[in-house]
Amino acid sequence: MKKITTVMAIAIGFACSATAFAANHVGQCVFPKTKVGAGGRFVMKSPINLADAPNTSSGKRVLTSMEAFTIKAQAPGGFVQLATVPDYDKPNPNQNAGRVVGWAKLSDFDFQDQRNCN
Repeated sequence: MKKITTVMAIAIGFACSATAFAANHVGQCVFPKTKVGAGGRFVMKSPINLADAPNTSSGKRVLTSMEAFTIKAQAPGGFVQLATVPDYDKPNPNQNAGRVVGWAKLSDFDFQDQRNCN
């Protein structure tokens, strides 16, 4: 009986820690969801709106660049604040890194490995 209780306590601990980690995506790398378009090139599945604030009534513009971003902040309603990542094709890769792009819906993005976040 003591063994079963110990195993249950460990299992509950792992479940709680996994849930806590999954609830916060700050620092994760994301890339717009894509599909194969004409000529075999990747295109965005649908237009992605960028907002000035994490709500549906704020000013919006459409994301035009197909590049990776990091999540700088997270808000209720599925909104994440996107920031640019270093561009290693430039002489100074960190010149524009960390610049806030705007707020977008997390559901419009796929997660990337950190090593691919460039």
